Amino acid sequence: MNKKIIWCGIVLILVLAVSLAYVVSCAREDVIVSTTDSGGRVVYLDNNSHGTFTLGSAFADFRGNRVFSNTISSIETGSGSSTFTAIWKQEGENELGGTKKAVFTLTIWDPVGVPHSTTRESTRAYSGTLSVRCSPLEPGEGRFLLTSTIYESRLNFSKVFS
Repeated sequence: MNKKIIWCGIVLILVLAVSLAYVVSCAREDVIVSTTDSGGRVVYLDNNSHGTFTLGSAFADFRGNRVFSNTISSIETGSGSSTFTAIWKQEGENELGGTKKAVFTLTIWDPVGVPHSTTRESTRAYSGTLSVRCSPLEPGEGRFLLTSTIYESRLNFSKVFS
């Protein structure tokens, strides 16, 4: 009889632990701590020239919850295939048990308004390059946007019980 009580107690504790883990995972939500963006225009000329263009840089710092994006104001290229890049850098590490992440996005719109984008996430000090290839079918004016955002995962128990 004692063994049955012990096994029932163990099963009950496991059920409670799994239930608590489920509730906590459902209660997590990403909250924007800081965000900024910078952009400009892309003029696609009526020729077949193309190239690789660096549009700017984006930065995030967990320690100061600071972000910035800095870009050029406009660029001209042909209606052939071009590659657009931006440098991103994330400084500062998550504190022990920290739940912050930096998200960097580069979006290019062609002359008809179709977006082409790429996104990178980082939870530690790191850097890299965002790269987007765009091949518009006709000349015209498009635009670009470089965004830098810090998110923090937080518990929101009202989300679970609503």
